[in-house]
Amino acid sequence: MPKWIPERPAYKKEHRTVGFMLLAVFLLLLAARMLTHLFSFGDIPWLMAPVAALIAFLPPIAGYLFYRGRGYTKALRLQAPRHVHLPLMIFAFIALLFGSFLLSALTGGLDTLGNSVVAFSQSTPETVWEFLLSIVTIGVLPALLEAFCFFGVATLEYERRGAVRAILLCTVLFSLIHFDAANLPAYLFAGVLYILVLYATGSLIAVGILHALYVICGLALHRYLVALYHFTGTVQLFLFFFILFALGALILFCRSAARIYRQRDEKGLRDPRRDVPYEVQFYTVLDAACDPAVILCLGVSIAGFILL
Repeated sequence: MPKWIPERPAYKKEHRTVGFMLLAVFLLLLAARMLTHLFSFGDIPWLMAPVAALIAFLPPIAGYLFYRGRGYTKALRLQAPRHVHLPLMIFAFIALLFGSFLLSALTGGLDTLGNSVVAFSQSTPETVWEFLLSIVTIGVLPALLEAFCFFGVATLEYERRGAVRAILLCTVLFSLIHFDAANLPAYLFAGVLYILVLYATGSLIAVGILHALYVICGLALHRYLVALYHFTGTVQLFLFFFILFALGALILFCRSAARIYRQRDEKGLRDPRRDVPYEVQFYTVLDAACDPAVILCLGVSIAGFILL
């Protein structure tokens, strides 16, 4: 059995270029959010939300893809999920929906269910077309860009020395990019589910679909969940049903994922990232966490917690 703190093995050090891409995303998104607040663009969040997301994500991602060269995108798991992955995605979605809402209710209350919900509430869509436009611009577009950045590019880079580092760092960074301390546990929970779906399905498109659907349901159902929360008259009853649905879906999700991995092992398709020695993963996680760019991302997110 390996020690909790093993001796550092000899391995070739990596180039930490992905950290600079992530730092650029953090800085650009914080600057865009600050400009939105300073110049009172809050009355048109359906326009400012996609502009901020495009400014923050597209230039760093495009620059990084150009730096990595031709053929890099082939490794980003851009294939569509297969029909055998549908049960797993359904269980993941139910667990994501009820688990995230539950954590938001426990930590910040349903009235503060994340930046997207706040922006959607401020937009007050009055017609069906305004509603659909707000869903796409406030929810779907930022969700797809976040999925591509953190569970596409960043995960691909960090998993080169084992999946543990990718799961830990990409989940934490995905949570911090929202600059929302009250809902940080909900974002952490969502990030873990997203990356587990990525590894189980081998499809970044599956993660993008799941993230977009979750954001859409959060925007569309938020007011009804708040009404249900107050209608029950008791917090205990509300939490009981949410815990019941979240745990049940998580159990079924884990069983579906275990079945998929078992079938892969039987076919001899075992992922080599699962066989990286513990001591290597332990120290490469520390190396990545001590990356100056990653530390600066943490500092930028703390500034966002305070300023936004």
